[in-house]
Amino acid sequence: MKTLSIINHDRTIFDKKYIYPVVSRRAGGLSLGINLNTNNACNWQCIYCEIPNLTRGKPEPIDINLLKKELYFWLEEIVHNNFLSKHTSPGTTFKDIAFSGNGEPTAAREFSEVTQVVVEAINDYKLVDQLTVRVITNGSNMTNKSVQKGWAAIQSIRKEVWFKIDSVMDDEIKLINQINSSLGVTKNNIEASLSVSPTIIQTCLIKMNGQLPSNKSINAYIAFLKHYEDRLSGIHLYSLARPSEQNISIEIERLTESELDQIADKIRVLNVPVYAYI
Repeated sequence: MKTLSIINHDRTIFDKKYIYPVVSRRAGGLSLGINLNTNNACNWQCIYCEIPNLTRGKPEPIDINLLKKELYFWLEEIVHNNFLSKHTSPGTTFKDIAFSGNGEPTAAREFSEVTQVVVEAINDYKLVDQLTVRVITNGSNMTNKSVQKGWAAIQSIRKEVWFKIDSVMDDEIKLINQINSSLGVTKNNIEASLSVSPTIIQTCLIKMNGQLPSNKSINAYIAFLKHYEDRLSGIHLYSLARPSEQNISIEIERLTESELDQIADKIRVLNVPVYAYI
């Protein structure tokens, strides 16, 4: 019997193409993931990414009918067929449906259409008061009109955007996320996210070549988020949970619980709930 845990987020463990169950430390229970990047394509290539054979690019076309069939299969298993008691630790509860797969989910052309499938399924299974719908994103497409429309259309169900910011320093963004970006673009995307949804900043903190994130980097991060502290729903800080699958030239390591807590305490100068996950 397959037992799920926070250290195994294998998308293929139950042999479905789009929908997969995981136990999420940040969701606090069972998360039903939606993988719109079945070709392992992403517009970023973060050095800590756990996806093997990750490539740069966009998702392949989504088979909406198959995705819907898989979603209803899993909801039936979880709601009516004792999936939780069979495959998770005692006390685990069903927490969310999350767009979080093998790349950037909002890059899928069908993203807005899939959100509507999810809303219909939650209503059909009478889970409106139980679940949250989340998109775990690098934020790069939040100004896209289709993404905005699809996410704004979720009205009666709790929703959150988990928006990635690992650093606000150009050299670190280029090194960690392997992209050329600007804070102007990030600002526009945060504003777009906040306009349609409660938004949480998610930040992966790692040691690089044995070095912790610098005070300069953390202070710049705090100064940047200061502008949004009254509008953000929270900040999630975490470190490596699983080994990186990327071919990188530097050594990266997980922060200890004490190291992560020390950084979290610094960031708590902001008027935003800060959560550290180790």
